[in-house]
Amino acid sequence: MEHKFNPSKRRVPPPEPAKIAPPPTRRRRRRRSQNLQASQFPGHPSQNLAPPPAVRYRWPRFIANLTALSILCSCAALMGGGALLAYQLIVDPNSNKFISQFVPGWSRLPLGTRDSIESFDRIKASLRKLGFIAGEPLPLPIYKSGDDSISDLLLPVMVERNVNNLAACKNPCRQIVELRVYKRVQVPGRDSDNEQYFQLASSVNVEGPAESFIMDSLGDSDALASNQPLPLTELRRFDGKAPTGGVWFNVSGKVVRGDKKIPYGQVVRYNPSQNHLISLLDWVSAAGQPPNWQQIVKGANPQLAIDQTVGLEPQFTIYQVGSRKFLPNPVQLTAISLEEFAFNDQTYKNGLRLAQSGLWSPALNVMRSAKAKAGSNWPAAAQAQLDTIEFHAKITRAQALASWASPGQQVLAQLIDGRWQEALQVFEADLSNSYEIAKTLQNDGRRLLNRVDAALRVNPNDADVKAWGTLIVAAQDGTREGMNWLDLQSDTDTETRSRIRNLVNKLDEAISIGETLEERKSKIMGSAALVNSINPDEWLEPSAKNELKLNDRQVWYQVQVASFYDGNRWVNSPFADVDLRSFPATQVKWLWGRLGLLADPKIEIEVAMDNGQQRVAVGTVKALQVQDGMLRLLAAVDRRS
Repeated sequence: MEHKFNPSKRRVPPPEPAKIAPPPTRRRRRRRSQNLQASQFPGHPSQNLAPPPAVRYRWPRFIANLTALSILCSCAALMGGGALLAYQLIVDPNSNKFISQFVPGWSRLPLGTRDSIESFDRIKASLRKLGFIAGEPLPLPIYKSGDDSISDLLLPVMVERNVNNLAACKNPCRQIVELRVYKRVQVPGRDSDNEQYFQLASSVNVEGPAESFIMDSLGDSDALASNQPLPLTELRRFDGKAPTGGVWFNVSGKVVRGDKKIPYGQVVRYNPSQNHLISLLDWVSAAGQPPNWQQIVKGANPQLAIDQTVGLEPQFTIYQVGSRKFLPNPVQLTAISLEEFAFNDQTYKNGLRLAQSGLWSPALNVMRSAKAKAGSNWPAAAQAQLDTIEFHAKITRAQALASWASPGQQVLAQLIDGRWQEALQVFEADLSNSYEIAKTLQNDGRRLLNRVDAALRVNPNDADVKAWGTLIVAAQDGTREGMNWLDLQSDTDTETRSRIRNLVNKLDEAISIGETLEERKSKIMGSAALVNSINPDEWLEPSAKNELKLNDRQVWYQVQVASFYDGNRWVNSPFADVDLRSFPATQVKWLWGRLGLLADPKIEIEVAMDNGQQRVAVGTVKALQVQDGMLRLLAAVDRRS
């Protein structure tokens, strides 16, 4: 049977047109309006409706992805860092030295390989190839004793260079340019009994202070000085008890200044727990003494004292050991300043002002009074300043109480210690004292006058201080200027002014007589006798020069003085105006001037010859002797050729 189909019925039906959503009904529009209002007005009931699922999980998923990415990056960084460290260890076995400083000791990796471990002879040979010289090594303290207790070494590395004339070092000068710490190691397979092996653990480059630093520290800022570093030539452990927990070294040199050699250098500390060397401080000592550790400030650690004393003026710079945030060497040196106020109190400030002018003993008394008044509020910084002042006051007090051959030195020591009244008593005791003291005041500059000004700021009514201020100005600038200075001082009554005027008149008289004695030549009559030997302790010199020695061509003659001319008249024995039985040693120079020996110590002596005749020999008077009421001179005379 034949079936016939209608082709039109087999076609795929065309797609139906898209259905367009009908416009929202009134209820749906109302619901949207309510949701919009709920978002705009908090607390609306529709706010409690749950958000769509797509919005609910968007932020947690983002945080999880970010965390995973961070972990992946960290792992990649660790792998890269580990690969880099492994490569560095292959290329340079000592590259883990820095890392080992910051990890516990039990987890540290061994340093280097056998190729970096050398005997001391090999170390010196390696330095020579590089143009360096191995200096004398210093043994370091043994913190962990081994079988044979061989210590580690601090080795100075040196070079030879030409230096200028300022440094006390002959050209070519061998100077230190680097410090190295070598740790002793045990090497399996090597004979450590016959030869010790070491490995470099730490090093630091060192360079001396600049010339300008030295000149400024010595108070000679006008001198021509460059910024070139001075050579460091010597390495030593510090004298005194240094702080614990590290090893302190002094790298130093010397500079020529006139006829003196002034030391300078650097303070270096080695921290054995971190194998770290560091230079902490440049120093110079005007007194010519190296720094040392002393217990000046009460506490656990001692202090480093650098002596800057000039003459009778004690001046020390005191450094305290402090901490800082630097793991390899967490220490620093800080100077105790007397210029900064630790707290607000007038008595305390007066004490510091006195100390700044060099009046250490008066400053100590004022500071102790301020501490008693402050009680528990007394700060640690003020206590450090008080201890520093007390350290200086002990020196000035000892100087003031010492016996001095010269009245000028005696008065100077008393004025430095603030003993104004005692110094005036020495000045008024004798005209010869007044002349010696006047010469001292003329050569002092402004140091004593600065003390006077500081004392008057604290106590403006001190008559003894005013008297010394007037005498200092009168000795340096004349009587009129001295009295003008007194007129500028407040609250000076008539009696005080009259007393000070008499002191100035005494000063003028002493200066006039003293200058005359210095210009007049000697005229002495007496008898001379040859002496084979002398006892220097029995003779008095005009100044302590220790010149009682003869050369091969000289002999001693003792002259018994019968009379001498003092510029106005002949003075005959027994010299009534000079008490020879109680003659003070401090008046030797004054009597030396009366004899006319200040201007010319030469004397003519008649010497007996072998044939019985007399000849006139010229001798030089070296000393005098006052004994048993008689005056004798000691003269050195050339032998007859």
